[in-house]
Amino acid sequence: MAKKKKNNRFIKYWRGEESLVFSFWVVLTLGLGALSIPLIYMSSKGDAWVDTLSTGSVLFLILYVIFFYSTAVYVYVGLWRSASKYIEQKKKKKQSAFWGYATYVWMVLAIINIIREFFR
Repeated sequence: MAKKKKNNRFIKYWRGEESLVFSFWVVLTLGLGALSIPLIYMSSKGDAWVDTLSTGSVLFLILYVIFFYSTAVYVYVGLWRSASKYIEQKKKKKQSAFWGYATYVWMVLAIINIIREFFR
């Protein structure tokens, strides 16, 4: 018998194999929300605050921003795939896939907002 390879939770999430509820509320809302707290704090300080930072602090800030947006891409891809699987499962059962489509709409609006904020 072939031994089934175990996937860790990060791979399962990336593939959209976690539930839509877990993907949206735990990973996106709690996880990415917690990771955004330092960025919210830094943006509340204003642009002049960055001029007071040391070179090491600026480097850390840049690395953190890169880490955050890389993580956000991972979170959004996994969430999109989870919504796709949710829709597929609901259609097979001839049930409403509303929450999957609502997640798509929410994600598109959120991504538009992120891009808008990035260039502001």
